[in-house]
Parts: sequence; structure tokens; C-alpha cells
Amino acid sequence: MTIQVRSVRRFNSEVHRPSGIGSWRLLYLSFIAALDVQSVVELGSGDPAFLIALPSSLRRVALDGSDSFQHDFIDHGIEFYTFDFDNESPPVPLKNFDVAVCSDVFEHLLYPERSLDLLFAMLARGGLLFSHVPNEFHYKKTIRAMMGWMNSVYFHDHCEEWNNPHLRRFTDLGFRRFLERRFHYNLRLTDLKYSHLARMANRLGFRVPYCLEKGPTYVSTNSEETFYKLVEIKAHLGSASR
Repeated sequence: MTIQVRSVRRFNSEVHRPSGIGSWRLLYLSFIAALDVQSVVELGSGDPAFLIALPSSLRRVALDGSDSFQHDFIDHGIEFYTFDFDNESPPVPLKNFDVAVCSDVFEHLLYPERSLDLLFAMLARGGLLFSHVPNEFHYKKTIRAMMGWMNSVYFHDHCEEWNNPHLRRFTDLGFRRFLERRFHYNLRLTDLKYSHLARMANRLGFRVPYCLEKGPTYVSTNSEETFYKLVEIKAHLGSASR
């Protein structure tokens, strides 16, 4: 895979930003627009909006634990496979992808390291993993739980504590250590989506506490050259958002 750093103006003009895609996946699309990518695989894809937004000329593969959107993926020319991430392997060999995406998934798994190993094995040499997990230690919700005003289910209001689908809770420190099990270079993207309060603290030179962040978000690789190109792309995107 070749990294191409394009102008901020071209970033904005070339990236298709359809509605219905969360802000983190929109960020991944902005990075992918700056890369010479031929293939993308998404583990825990949910609905097909993100992969549909990518050029149809790419090989696009969706992996999910449910087949609810199977026909939607197939109708848009996207390969789709379903299996139990904690206990099964993909039904077909999947190798040499340029980009893998795993967003809001690891927190649902009994064995998140198993899926990280699987993603690592799917990537080509120098390939990239975009990943995100939610912050379940945000100060507003944590204070409310501590005061007894709400339960500890922060992201699935329809669930009770005893069936909370989030089985793991990550800090930024812990998530980075998790990624370092397989990737030497992990570029933090969380600050590209800072809230107003977090941006203010950052501008004043204060270390932004984790309780103000939206959740650990990284792009990971084992290529030093690719990592420094990703740093350039992040700088372009950061300046465009100011």
C-alpha cells in the first residue's frame, strides 16, 4: 500500500460523507481518502453505511455476528460473512487487506484479544487498523452513577446492568497497551474529536483528563514509514477542522 498525502481541499472534496455514519467512521473515511487503498475489511460492521461510502472499485468485506444486514451488503457488492468472534474463525480465509476497521466492538467481546489477533492476521504487511472503544468513565455519567441517579449502563439505555452488552471497559492507557500486543506504532486520533471543553483545556496547555474524552481512537500499523505519513495526514485533517 502506498501512502499519498493530499491537500486539505482535496480531502474535503473527495470524501463522500453520507448521513447515518457515526463521527468516528467519518474520520476513518477522511484518512482512507488520502491512502492508495485496494481493500478494506470491517469487523463488527453492523449496518453497511460505512462500507457503501467507500469506492465500489475497492474490495470491501464485512464481518459481523449477525446476518441482519446480509442482503444489504450483498446488494451493494460487499462480501459478507457472519461468525461468532469469540468462538469461531471466519468461514473463508481472509488475508492481505490494506485497511481493517473495528469500531465499538472490542467492548462487546469475551475475548477481545482473539479478535485483535484475527485482524492482525488479515492485514497485509504495513496495513492499517482503525479502532475505537467508548469511554465509560466520562465525568457526567460517572458522577450521576456515583450519586445514585443512574445505573452503570452508559450506552444501551434499553438494557439493565445484568445484561449490559458491554463486557469490557477501557481506559486510553489500557486500550493502547491492548493494541501494542500486535502493533508497534499507534497514532492517537481521539483529539481530532475533542469536545469544546477538552479543546479549551488543551489550548491552555493542560493535559486533558480522560473523563473529558469521547473514547480511545487509534490508527495502528507496524510500518514506521507509514506511521509518519499518517502523522502528516492527521496534521492536515486537524488544521482543516479548526
